[in-house]
Amino acid sequence: MLNTLTTVLQPWADLYSASAWLPSAVIAVHVVAMFLGGGIAIGADRRVLQAAPGSSEAFLAVAADLHATHRIVIGALAITVASGAALFASDIGTFWGSWVFWTKMGCLLVLVLNGVRMRRTEAELLTNARNTIEMAIAGPDVTGPWQTLRGEAWTSLAGWFAVVVLGVVVANV
Repeated sequence: MLNTLTTVLQPWADLYSASAWLPSAVIAVHVVAMFLGGGIAIGADRRVLQAAPGSSEAFLAVAADLHATHRIVIGALAITVASGAALFASDIGTFWGSWVFWTKMGCLLVLVLNGVRMRRTEAELLTNARNTIEMAIAGPDVTGPWQTLRGEAWTSLAGWFAVVVLGVVVANV
């Protein structure tokens, strides 16, 4: 399988290695997209972790903010994955056998799956908060989803830091 992939991707690897500007462009896109997505995600995680349970409006505001930021983070992650695939294809032999690379991919998978869970939890919080406001109930029952979201925010923080650190390590191994 490795030989087949290497053969199929060889034209890209040749172009990449022969170019003066292409490696810089691909790496820059990869790092900037990760910086954008990770920075926004970390900011949103921080807001979740700092938020104190209170009124339905407060829950609605934090969950709505998280929902809005996830659109940008998902787009940035898509660009990060595409540029990362281009980097992988540029030297498949090196990356294929690197335990650091595969650990980074595992962390990225955990980060993406955690993001999917966060989207579900934020949707549940938004629904609960909106229903509470519409029904003029004293306060939403969000302790379960809110605690889940806080745990997911911690996982997100750890995931982003792990992916960045492993990205630096894989570039230097």
